[in-house]
Amino acid sequence: MTTFAADHDTSRQLEQLDERTRTAWQTYRESTSTLAGSDYEEAESISWDRLQRALEELSDERERLVGAGTAASAGDAS
Repeated sequence: MTTFAADHDTSRQLEQLDERTRTAWQTYRESTSTLAGSDYEEAESISWDRLQRALEELSDERERLVGAGTAASAGDAS
C-alpha cells in the first residue's frame, strides 16, 4: 500500500473515531436531559461510567491508529 493510501485510510478512520466520540457524548447528554432528582443522580452515574468506558476504548483505538501510521511512515522513509 502506498503512503498516500495508508494516510488516507488512517485519516478516514480517525474521522470515524471523532464521530463515535461525538455520538458517545450525545448519548450521555440525552440519557439524563429529561431527568431530575434521584432519577437523574442514578442515571447520570451509570451514564457517566458508560461514557468513560467508551471514551477509553476510543482513545485506545486512536493510539493504535496513530502509532501504526507513524510506524508505516517510518518504514517508508527507509
